[in-house]
Amino acid sequence: MQDILIATTNQNKVGRIKRLLDLTKINVLSLKDLNYQIDPPKETGQDGLENALLKANYYYHNLKSPIPVLSQDENIFLAEVSPDENPGKDIKLPVINTYGEFNDENAKKYYTNLVRKYNKKFLNLEINYSYALCWQPFLQGSTSILSARLFSQPNTTNTPGYFLADLMKLKSGNTWKYFSDLTEQELIYQDRFAQKILNDLIKKIL
Repeated sequence: MQDILIATTNQNKVGRIKRLLDLTKINVLSLKDLNYQIDPPKETGQDGLENALLKANYYYHNLKSPIPVLSQDENIFLAEVSPDENPGKDIKLPVINTYGEFNDENAKKYYTNLVRKYNKKFLNLEINYSYALCWQPFLQGSTSILSARLFSQPNTTNTPGYFLADLMKLKSGNTWKYFSDLTEQELIYQDRFAQKILNDLIKKIL
């Protein structure tokens, strides 16, 4: 059984990635499982893929006992939104600039207000999920795209660590459903391209 570290403390993100992996040959850990702390790197990449590669490489080289490191980063792009207000890789920055700190509540307020600013019920949303795996000398990454709609009215649920789950709807069959309302089977189907990327990356080091 091969240990693999997911370079995050966000347990929602860890759970999402674990749901997509073949866990018969790997044991997934997160930064919370370490008995020491690694200060996060500065994310200076030009896009999500560069940042995912940067983080995987950084955390791998700062582990006391190196194991393969898997990282994730995401960019979001909103149709009909001006370039200066389109978050791209800086999902947290406009929230911090507006409210002083980033948390789920502030993020929901910022992005629902952004939809309303454009007099819309929803905005078409594209999320680029980038993944990278480092197990020297192996360092490789890839990106999957998820299309959704970002709504001005959030779901009544609360998904800690993943505010978008309560704001965006995805098409499931003939119905648009909030991400946080999707069943386990629906979630796996929506993330099928990410699932292939993740398992293909891991197969290259096993």
